[in-house]
Parts: sequence; C-alpha cells; structure tokens
Amino acid sequence: MLATLMRTIAYLVEAVNFEVPGQRWQLFEFCDLWIVPDAIKHCCQNTLTAQWTKRLPLLQQRSPAELAADAIREALDSIEDVDTANWTVIDFCSGAGGPVPLIESLVNHGRKASDKKQIPFRLSDIHPNLDAWMEHAALSDNLSFVPQPVDASYPPFSVISTTTPGDKDLVFRAGLKDNGSKVFRLFCLAFHHFDDETARRVIRSTLQTSDAFAIIELQDRRIGSLALMILEFWLLLLVTVFWFWRDDLHLLVTYAIPILPAIHSWDGFVSCLRTRTFEETIRLVEAVQGRKKGDHALKGNAISVTRGDWMFSHSRTLHTWPVGHMEVTFGRKVGSSS
Repeated sequence: MLATLMRTIAYLVEAVNFEVPGQRWQLFEFCDLWIVPDAIKHCCQNTLTAQWTKRLPLLQQRSPAELAADAIREALDSIEDVDTANWTVIDFCSGAGGPVPLIESLVNHGRKASDKKQIPFRLSDIHPNLDAWMEHAALSDNLSFVPQPVDASYPPFSVISTTTPGDKDLVFRAGLKDNGSKVFRLFCLAFHHFDDETARRVIRSTLQTSDAFAIIELQDRRIGSLALMILEFWLLLLVTVFWFWRDDLHLLVTYAIPILPAIHSWDGFVSCLRTRTFEETIRLVEAVQGRKKGDHALKGNAISVTRGDWMFSHSRTLHTWPVGHMEVTFGRKVGSSS
C-alpha cells in the first residue's frame, strides 16, 4: 500500500517537474576552486562517495551506485563482442574513486553469476589520488588505475582503444602503446563540469579513441532536482553523524562550522544548472562529427538516435523519492558510417 502511494506521488510530482527555461549555466562550484583547501575537498569527495553508495531509508529503495551498476551492466550486455574481445572500462575524473569500486564489484559479480567474462575497470584523473586508489585496487582483481595524469580531452596512449586509427608500428617504436583493449569510457557525475568548448574536445577524443561510453548524472535542470539540492544542507546535518562519526574533521566542518553542508548545497544547485540534456549532448556530437547520411532525426523525447557510426541512447531512473533522477547517456560504435 505504501509503495503504491509513493509511486503515485512520484508520478504526480513528475507531471509538474518542468525543466528550468533557458540554456545551461556554467557557474562556479566551490570544489573546483583552488582557494578551497584540499582537506575540505577531500571531505566533499567522501560525502559524494557516501551519497553514491549508501541508501537513505524510505527515500531510496537502492543506492545510486547500484542503479548505475545496472545501467552499465545493461550497456555492456548490448555490445556484441563484449564477451569475445578484450574490453576495459576506464573511469575519467575519478577523484578519490567515488562509486566506481562498488560499481565494478556489482557489475562483475553479476557477470560472474551469469558465467560471463569479467571486465577490468581503471580509475583515472587529471590529478591522480594514488593513496585512495591503491586502497580500492587492493580489494579487487578487476580494478586498477592509471598513475599518470589523464586529461579526458587529450587522452594519453594508456587509455585509448586498440581500435584507434593511426600508425601503430610508429607509435610502438616511439615507446608508446594503446590500452591493449577496446575502451568503454565512463563519466560518473563528471561531464557537467566541462564547459562547452572542453566538452566538445572530450566528445571528439571519446569518439576517436574509444568504442563506447556512458555519462551518468544524478541531477538535471528540472525544478525538482533544484529543490532537492536546496534541501541538501539539512540532509547532511541529519546523516553526517551516522556516516562519518569517526571523522573528527568531517564532523567539525559539518556541525561546528557548517562549511560542508553549505558547499554541497551550492555545488549541487550549480551542478543541476550545468547538466546537459540528451538533446544538448547530441548537439555536441553533431558539432564535432556533423550530420551524416542515414542519421536518425532527434525529435521530442527520443531515447535513441544514430550519428555517423555511433548509436546513442538515454534513460532516466528515479533514485531518490520523489524527484531525484539518474540520467544516463550511452553511446557505442555500431559500424562504419554510410
């Protein structure tokens, strides 16, 4: 009875949960600023990881990381040669690891239960957090990391697909090599950080040096998501003592001086305004790739389109009742363009 009532309320709320008029806003987030101490940024990263991996009673049936793992597992299963070719999922902008260690564990646990090939995952970031990554990697045979800085718009050879065009013999003689497998790029709560020019470069490098990708966001530009971020301040005051009761610094900057709730509320609100719709992401692809013969037009609430030799799809899943939705954009190569 209660579950039915909650679903009905969520449906009614979604009916009036309209998108904020106008285009996205590339405002600043505190955690992007150099003036914010690293200790505060690390607290923010730890809070985000907890929000990904822990479940809020009543408001969440499953954690966002579990929902993301389902989406990635489904995306991998849609790839024709995922069990016959070598594939690697490379997470970009990993920070301290975020939800990826749990996502990797859930994805490969599910694949193992179905007698499917295990998929390696690798963490990467333009500012590698090696201490945190080594702890994560030590707990799984399928999780590793790239120790060098990785810029998603200009990826090093260690994270590009073996299918990337170019003179491979010349590259090998120069002492460089590709990742040695096909690459599935992953952006967890990261793609909205790129301004439009950077996002175009990231899309260009993704289409040129990978074979599939997923962009996962836990927010959108709808009023419900914005309202949820305003409530973030009070939510952290409620849950931090349970999540970080052994972390003195975390408790200090939450309760004695509520810096952390204020930063998370502002950064979350800005993240909503920064987040691109599926249509806007496809326009970035078009700006890089151009429209080609045979492309499907993007109309209305389309969830699947083709651009050149890539197919793109979109899904939207409720993660926090009644207005928190996970947005997933998935792209994969489907063959040569006509």
